[in-house]
Amino acid sequence: MTETVKYRTVSITIRPWNRKGREYWRFKAGDKMVVRSTLEKAKQDARTHAQATYKGTLDLDTLTPAQVAAMKRMIDADPSCRLVDAFLVWHGKQAPKKNSKEAVAEFIAAKEANRGRSRHNVDNLTRHLAKIPDANLADIAPADFPPIPGSARTRSNVQAAWVTFFRWCVKRDYLPYGERTAPEKLDKPIVVRSIPATWSPAELKTLLANVKSQYLPWLALAALAGIRTEEVCPDPNSDKSPLAWEDFVWDRSIIIMRPETAKTGRRRVIPIPESLRAIIEPLKGAGSVGPHLPPHTPPKGHKLAETTRLGACVGGWRRNALRHSFISYRAAQVGLSQTAMEAGNSEAEARRSYNDAKGKDEAEEWFGIGQGG
Repeated sequence: MTETVKYRTVSITIRPWNRKGREYWRFKAGDKMVVRSTLEKAKQDARTHAQATYKGTLDLDTLTPAQVAAMKRMIDADPSCRLVDAFLVWHGKQAPKKNSKEAVAEFIAAKEANRGRSRHNVDNLTRHLAKIPDANLADIAPADFPPIPGSARTRSNVQAAWVTFFRWCVKRDYLPYGERTAPEKLDKPIVVRSIPATWSPAELKTLLANVKSQYLPWLALAALAGIRTEEVCPDPNSDKSPLAWEDFVWDRSIIIMRPETAKTGRRRVIPIPESLRAIIEPLKGAGSVGPHLPPHTPPKGHKLAETTRLGACVGGWRRNALRHSFISYRAAQVGLSQTAMEAGNSEAEARRSYNDAKGKDEAEEWFGIGQGG
């Protein structure tokens, strides 16, 4: 049984192929034979190749006599083909008009349907894409985008969201294929990575001495196990499953981070150092480890958020410094590769964003807290 995928005048035939008792599907792409494990994947890639062939690298053998005659007339009129790019721009604008706000709504709905348990990415996209001009997509030029306030990192994140959306619009045929999209033509902000903010062992002692009891597990787990805030006390509006006391395997001194709890959606195993065990084992119970409200969210009644209150004890709160500190101190003990695995990061990301290259003596003092260190 064969399958045929068509895009305009380009047709690609997909055929079954048996190798060592297992069935595959393959099709010819130029001089290469492309093999895929499922028919659905083969059809998807064949359509992509057919579209690229039609729009970018047209195979002359697929042209009809009428198309060949039309191309000859075009070359006779414009031998250098200088007008082709102008024609493509004009042709793209003749496509059915698609308003940017309508396309954004479709894009966000698609992301919402596939977001998993966390709303974080969808919420960020919604906020960033709200800045896109309300106009026909094909009419939006680089100069139409508003200035982006904030740091270089913030501006880079917003621009990346715009690029992602516009590339999605190209795939949906809302914009011409083969051109750089409007946000891709904007100047890229230069992001200079700074040394990550960390706490000293003395500052951690101060934080542990002043934290409210309901937030003590969060603080200790972040500082001594690198567990993210959203994994211990996720946003109340999220349907993420928070870390539970049942995830602690005390006889093996490990925490098993479930996929539905982990930010990355992947299970990981985290050692429990003796200092952490001494602090939190007396607190163990049933259900969630952290409080319902994240520490950076102020409760009702005009009270301070826990991070703001704690920051007053150490000269101001440093965002993400607990996790930065764990990775920096832990890397001095076991190396960055092992530390990244425990923290749920790639080694490259840990090296770029978190590692402050602490010494072994500093690490010993950090992880000795709670044991008389």
